[in-house]
Amino acid sequence: MKRATKWGLGLLALAALLAADALLTRTLVLRQANRAGSAPVYSPVRSDPMAAFRLEREELRARQEAELNDIIHAPDVDGETAARARRQLLDMLEHARAESAIEGVLHSRGFEDALVSVSDAAANVLIRGDGVTRAQSAVILDLVMRETGMTGGNVKIIPVK
Repeated sequence: MKRATKWGLGLLALAALLAADALLTRTLVLRQANRAGSAPVYSPVRSDPMAAFRLEREELRARQEAELNDIIHAPDVDGETAARARRQLLDMLEHARAESAIEGVLHSRGFEDALVSVSDAAANVLIRGDGVTRAQSAVILDLVMRETGMTGGNVKIIPVK
C-alpha cells in the first residue's frame, strides 16, 4: 500500500478516534470524581447541550489542527500527503470562519444564542428558543447559503430549549 494511501486512511481513523476520545475522557473524569467520594462534577456544559456541543467542537478542532500540523511538518511525509493535509487544514479554518461569521450575524439579528456547525457537505444551525418562525428560518437559510455557498437542502435549522 502506498504511503499516501496509508496517511489518508490514518487521517480518517484519527478523526474517529478523536471524537471517541473526547467522550471517553469526560466519562472517566466523572467516574474518578465519584470514586473519590466527592460530589459528581456538574457544570453548565453538562446541562446545556449547546454549550457541550460548542466545547466539543472546539476541542475536536484543536486536536485535528494539531494532527494536521504534525503531518504537514513531519520530515518523512511525501509532498502529496502534506498538500492534502494543508488543504484539510485550510478547509477547517474556512469552516470555523464561516461558523463565526454566521453566529455573529445571527446574534446581531436578535438570536440570543446560536451555534453553527459547517462541514463540506452540510451546515447545522442550532437556535436557542421555543421555535423558529418561517420568516426567521428564511433569514437564517439565506444567511447560511450566502456565507457557505451551500444549497438550502444542505442546511438544517434546529431549535434547542
